[in-house]
Amino acid sequence: MESTGRCLRPDKRGAIPEQVPRLLQRFNIDPEHFLTCANPLMTAFGSAIGVPAHLTQLCVQRQTKFLHGMRAARAVFEQKAA
Repeated sequence: MESTGRCLRPDKRGAIPEQVPRLLQRFNIDPEHFLTCANPLMTAFGSAIGVPAHLTQLCVQRQTKFLHGMRAARAVFEQKAA
């Protein structure tokens, strides 16, 4: 995904410069450990992570009726009434 941020395209406002260190290097994160931690997160959310409203907007943009991860988004990002 970081490589997507580095590419230049006419429909993008900008790009991550090539001279900026890679994200995992910059934060001194072991890639193997990152994958171990990220796999359960991506299993719960699927292709997008965010608040339910943003996931709903993504459904509209993708012209889909369903987006894997809505239940996880509600559990993580919506406050429960006390």
